[in-house]
Amino acid sequence: METIELSGIIGMVALTALTLNFAIGISIWSKLIIKIPYGLTLLGLHKFTGYTAAITILLHIVLIPLDPASGFTWSDLLLPAWTTHQPLANTFGSVAFYLIGVVVVSSFYKDKIRLPIWRTLHFLSYFAIVPLVLHSVITDPKLQDRPIDWFDAEKLFVIACCLGITALAIYRFVVLGKTKVDGA
Repeated sequence: METIELSGIIGMVALTALTLNFAIGISIWSKLIIKIPYGLTLLGLHKFTGYTAAITILLHIVLIPLDPASGFTWSDLLLPAWTTHQPLANTFGSVAFYLIGVVVVSSFYKDKIRLPIWRTLHFLSYFAIVPLVLHSVITDPKLQDRPIDWFDAEKLFVIACCLGITALAIYRFVVLGKTKVDGA
């Protein structure tokens, strides 16, 4: 298996973890009561899927310059707008990564910052949806600048996850309503 292919698979695992994380986070916010076996909690699952997403996103990124065929350098990871392959798609990925990174880092300091500030930072995950979806859908997984194959099973899976995240975000703000500023 090529490193680029492994990176793509790990990217799909990250997208799956993010989709589950959004669903669990919205369940927590709406105070949905779900019985979970083995003493697990929704918050515990939310943290697990969030950290799983963060770790797999990092792996997805770090593997790319390890493959000489990718044409990526380590500096391309920070500023991908000038990469050889798919600069727009990679820039969208970086923007999503930076926004999700702020959410993850702020989660480490949740007890040290005021709740409204933490919540505002946490809502950046919703803004990360747009570049995440664009990156996920328009990227050629083999970095060969091929047109999008809308009927490729992996691309259909990615689109399904992206539609799921988008639907969850719409449900969160349209159906469930305004954000709470002074509560859990």
